[in-house]
Amino acid sequence: MDPKISFWTFALANMALIVVLASRGVRQIRRGDVGAHRRSMLTACGLVALFLGSYLLKRFLVGSEDLSVWSRPALVNLWVHEAFVALMLIAGGTAWVLGRRLARTRRVSASADAPPADPAQLRRHRRAGWTALVASFVGLATACGILAGMLARA
Repeated sequence: MDPKISFWTFALANMALIVVLASRGVRQIRRGDVGAHRRSMLTACGLVALFLGSYLLKRFLVGSEDLSVWSRPALVNLWVHEAFVALMLIAGGTAWVLGRRLARTRRVSASADAPPADPAQLRRHRRAGWTALVASFVGLATACGILAGMLARA
């Protein structure tokens, strides 16, 4: 099998796992299980970091795809995918930073000295998290189309 297709198959499975973990994290926080929510989201972040590192290695070892053979709709799908992945990274990074700040509050910390969580900060964290989750779903859907096109061209 083509190493590029193998890589993108791994990347699709990785993205699916990220979506599953983030969705589970949402259910966990709705149940009030902040610790489990944090673990799920940090694991999803770790998988994103794994992908970014493996992508750099893939580019170095096997190069990039030949986009000159891609159809216009396939290229548009790729650009939409890349835009939503970028949105996922920005929103997820924002949620992570806000979550780190919230970790020092009574919402997360068991310390009696911890200050209460700022409701505006909680809203921003929730909004950023939801944006990242929705972007990851769209990113996964468009990734399926990208891989299908690569398999059809192979």
